[in-house]
Amino acid sequence: MEKSGASEKDILINAHAFYEQDGGAPFNLEYAWRLLKYEPKWMGAFTKNSSKRTKNSASGSYTASPNSETPSSYELNSSSPMERPIGQKAAKRKGKAKENANATEPPSSVISDTRNKRMEVMEYLARLKEEENKLVEEKMEFEAMQFKMSDTSKMNDSQREFYEKRCNNLKEKYGW
Repeated sequence: MEKSGASEKDILINAHAFYEQDGGAPFNLEYAWRLLKYEPKWMGAFTKNSSKRTKNSASGSYTASPNSETPSSYELNSSSPMERPIGQKAAKRKGKAKENANATEPPSSVISDTRNKRMEVMEYLARLKEEENKLVEEKMEFEAMQFKMSDTSKMNDSQREFYEKRCNNLKEKYGW
């Protein structure tokens, strides 16, 4: 309960004592409370449109709000009720809606352009693969020619026999 003429400092001291008595630990988030106490999200809890119900009498009857007749300091200081700021998810949805609205091409043309570009790239890769295969084939033919031109004077009989078989295979393959 607040006493008449109590300063904000006195109220804070009493609140700290109440918190420590109730929670068993001192309140150490005062810096955060000072930053957030005037934010619309937290001020909205004190409006007269609050739907919170509390027991008001010994018979157990409920009222809409214990202070429904007394205007809060928030209501006195503003000419119109403040609205809560937009939430994170709603802001994202709103941003995505703007992006979709700014799209100039219909999705079907974008898809067809992408397919055309992909086909061009695939054709280019196929041409490169053909060129690579040609180069590999030419390299193999060059190595075969080098093998055919090797010196047989220093070879023994088994090496010459292998050499002649290999030369016959190369003749069949390359038609020399």
